[in-house]
Amino acid sequence: MPRKKYPETVEGIDAEIDFLHELINQAMNKRTKEMTLEDLIKLIDAVGKNSLCLARMMKIRVELINQQTGPSAMLRQTLLELEDEWPELKQLVADYPRYLQEGSSDQSTINSKPNNENA
Repeated sequence: MPRKKYPETVEGIDAEIDFLHELINQAMNKRTKEMTLEDLIKLIDAVGKNSLCLARMMKIRVELINQQTGPSAMLRQTLLELEDEWPELKQLVADYPRYLQEGSSDQSTINSKPNNENA
């Protein structure tokens, strides 16, 4: 079963949160004394699943806000500004994947050389 794609904006998440909150309230208001045990179990199951969804949405909302205003966003913005002011850093960032590949192959070459000093 494919996973549900969540909204990528705070406004979209807020709309989903409001919808789920209203859905849970409506389900809870449908409870009556005349309900059978089977109906109560279905109601509790629906509320439980939607409560988990609501909690997930609230967690995603916090993560989205932290992405936009948290320390990592400030660091990302600072690095982008540094790249503009410092051409060497911009080149390093552009070459970074290649640097990792060269670094790992250099490390394997160093480790694979025989140690002739002890012979």
